[in-house]
Amino acid sequence: MQTPIAIPCFKDNYIWMLVGTQGCWVVDPGDAEPVLTWLAQQKRTLAGILLTHHHADHVGGVRTLVRHFDCPVWGPDECADWRTHALPTQGVLTLAGLGTAHVLSVPAHTLGHVAYHFPQQAWLFCGDALFSAGCGRLFEGTADDLQRALAEINQLPANTQVFPAHEYTLSNLRFAQQVEPDNLHVTKAIREVQEWRTAGQPSLPTTLMRERLINPFLRLQSPELRASVSARAELPFQSELETLRLLRLWKDQS
Repeated sequence: MQTPIAIPCFKDNYIWMLVGTQGCWVVDPGDAEPVLTWLAQQKRTLAGILLTHHHADHVGGVRTLVRHFDCPVWGPDECADWRTHALPTQGVLTLAGLGTAHVLSVPAHTLGHVAYHFPQQAWLFCGDALFSAGCGRLFEGTADDLQRALAEINQLPANTQVFPAHEYTLSNLRFAQQVEPDNLHVTKAIREVQEWRTAGQPSLPTTLMRERLINPFLRLQSPELRASVSARAELPFQSELETLRLLRLWKDQS
């Protein structure tokens, strides 16, 4: 099956287009115009919409797209104003032309945030829950929520392709380098992403295997990371949860 397509939107958003055998599905269409343009150019139709959370840059294009295509919109309760279908309580969606998607509860960035995992294709659409080399700010949730959300994502297979909603990779990697200056995987990733972005290519998707090497929020067991966070906070190591809380605070202030 075709790899999902990144449609740039706003300053640094990506709207992900999934090309199925019975039409296309779109994830988090913050703006309808680039979606409509792509569909017209490719002579394709929209089969449905998936929403991860309620922020405007993820739902802003929904109503216009529904007027054009009268298609179903699946999303969590916090997206009740935009969705046409509530997510199933058993957490499994069957999408025409794409197969099965498992709905993961990953609250932290927002309290109702979800992600969509397609096990057959090894795809994960995670909105703002996880970025390459980073994660979403805690606008509504707590560090405890974030720890559970990241654990939910990190239990997926290493070959899972991860499709975040923002092109934040280079700035995230520069922060990761501050936290773990001796991490050679981060150094290599910075060179790679600089080349990709210079060539006008997205840095995404990433994989969980790659993120486990470069993403500080998935590397709380790293002695270097723990030492860096403790030194900045002028506190001894207490727990992975406290390290995560302090790491997120450090990133917010960077």
